[in-house]
Amino acid sequence: MTNQLNIVTQEEPEARFLAQSLEKASFPNNLENLRGKRVIFKHDFSKECLPLQPLRKSSRIEFFREIREFSPHPKEREIAAIDSSCVLVGETEEGAIYSGRVTAVRAFGRKIKTYIRFGPAIFYLEPNSMFPSLPSRLSRKIINILLLDKGLAEKFIRTQLERWLQFELSGELTQGIILIDGGLRSSDLESREFSLSEIERRSEENSNQILGISKSTNLRLISSYALELDFCRSGGVYLDITDSLKMILPKLHCRVLVAKLSANAPAFRVDCARSNLEDDSQVLSDLKHNDVIYRGYPETLRLAHHLSTLDISTVNSIRAYLSRKYEMTAVPNDDLRATVLGKLL
Repeated sequence: MTNQLNIVTQEEPEARFLAQSLEKASFPNNLENLRGKRVIFKHDFSKECLPLQPLRKSSRIEFFREIREFSPHPKEREIAAIDSSCVLVGETEEGAIYSGRVTAVRAFGRKIKTYIRFGPAIFYLEPNSMFPSLPSRLSRKIINILLLDKGLAEKFIRTQLERWLQFELSGELTQGIILIDGGLRSSDLESREFSLSEIERRSEENSNQILGISKSTNLRLISSYALELDFCRSGGVYLDITDSLKMILPKLHCRVLVAKLSANAPAFRVDCARSNLEDDSQVLSDLKHNDVIYRGYPETLRLAHHLSTLDISTVNSIRAYLSRKYEMTAVPNDDLRATVLGKLL
């Protein structure tokens, strides 16, 4: 046999025994309740969150809230959107090499004006690494986990880069809007000097407004509220769901909205910093007026994402640079998963 699989059919004794055992176990799988349902299947099994786009469009949710409109009097102001990326470049016996890049894209009057980009910066994390900027509450145990967990290390570098650039822009801009990809949540991985609270304080001094925009969520409650906006066929509308979220997230330190920036576009979660002194309807109106809205999403954030991404050619250049400059020896390695599993055909 070459390209053929031996599949045990239901007629064979082993299969009948297994089926009978499962029936006797009476597992409450409720699979019949799936019949006719709409479903969104996950693909990476870990990172993917629930989309804000609702699955049902047939009826309204019971906990209806007042749909508010953006201010009809937008103001001219500058928009600055920040995003970053980080990749694992290589590993040594003691640690790991990472590369990160952070970008800010600026817009004004519905035109993209310019962008600034820092990186790729190279970081080597190993047991003797020093973290002078980290808060004292970050224990050595957490630092050791940081050195062992590659995903956490990448998040740490992204957080450092983003907070640094957000802090710089909060002091440079005046009466502007700073856009952050994701929610407005402080992190144990951020430094004292460039913490979210310091960025909010500096933004308040310069009359800047901070918004965090999320494309997905882990909370089904937010998806349910997005359904309410789906019935609204016009753009420039939002719901304030802060009070509802505080019932399940008592430590929430920002106002949370679900906003629809343009018609026939999805709704997004929008976090408004507690330092924002202007009305939310005015800030959202100014964002829509000054940014370029692409498929209902700020173009500045979309460009910041693409401009900060590190492609394979850049990573290969970094590897070649490190090997040449530091006389490193590349150890041949195989993809163990591909070697073990192989291909059926």
